[in-house]
Amino acid sequence: MDLSRETDQDLVARVLKGDQVAFEAIVERFRNQVYGLALRKVSDVAVAQDITQDTFVIGYENISRLKAHDRLKSWLMGIAANLIRDYYKRRKVAGLSEEMDVPALPSDPLDGLEQRELHELLHKALAQLSERYRAVLIKRYLEGLDYPQIAEELGLSVGAVEVCMHRARKNLAAALKDYTPELE
Repeated sequence: MDLSRETDQDLVARVLKGDQVAFEAIVERFRNQVYGLALRKVSDVAVAQDITQDTFVIGYENISRLKAHDRLKSWLMGIAANLIRDYYKRRKVAGLSEEMDVPALPSDPLDGLEQRELHELLHKALAQLSERYRAVLIKRYLEGLDYPQIAEELGLSVGAVEVCMHRARKNLAAALKDYTPELE
């Protein structure tokens, strides 16, 4: 059954009636956006994946508390934001810096060494960008949003998003050159 055309409200109602497939549709609908937020804020692939998974576990366990079913996306993003805040609180308690770390690589044994190296280079280069530049790139290429959607989510004009995207790509290319001078 294709639930991709169902509204958020309909999916929540189905989940509340015990429909597991409806929750899978919710995860599919919002996974990239939650992951994009987490990756943008923690800049660590493994931690962002954990936060994304935890967001949906908490969301599933507490979906009955969601009063306004049309606010599903905001609610899930709020859960993710709270998990991100908790991550930084734990780091602070542990005496670790809140500075952005060089992202860890996912520990997927199926990934080839070359693929992992490329991911590492990309994430190191992304870590060098400002949060705004990182945000536009992640929203465009990971979350698949178009410029007007990015503008709305970041509170910018479409023109500002276009400028940010141009500068972000330019800065990312420069950062990648720093890590791969042999490719010049």
